Amino acid sequence: MYNVCDLIGRYIPLLKFLKVESRKKLTTAIVSRLLFVPAFYFTAKYGTQGWMIMLTCFLGLSNGYFTVCVLTSAPKGYKGPEQNALGNLLVLFLLGGIFAGVALDWLWLIGKGW
Repeated sequence: MYNVCDLIGRYIPLLKFLKVESRKKLTTAIVSRLLFVPAFYFTAKYGTQGWMIMLTCFLGLSNGYFTVCVLTSAPKGYKGPEQNALGNLLVLFLLGGIFAGVALDWLWLIGKGW
C-alpha cells in the first residue's frame, strides 16, 4: 500500500491547483510529518490493522507528493549553474535517505533468530 500510494502521490502535483510551491508551507508540512511517529506507535499498540494500513497510505501519499513538490519547487529562483548544483544536492540527499532507510530497515530482524 505504501508504494501504491507513493506512486499516486507523485502524480498529484500535476494538477496545478493541488501543487504547493511556497517554501514555508512545504517546510511546515514536511516537519509536521513527524507526527506520523507517535501515530504509528499508538496504532501499533492500541489500533487495528485497518488503521495501520490507512496510516501507511497517508505516509506513502505524503512522501510521493512532497518529494515531487520539493524537487520541482526548490531550484526556482536560481540561475542555471546554481539550479544544477541544487538539483544534484537534492538528489544526493534523497539517495542518502533511501540508503539509510534500507539499511535501518534491517533492524527489525535483530533478535528474531536470523
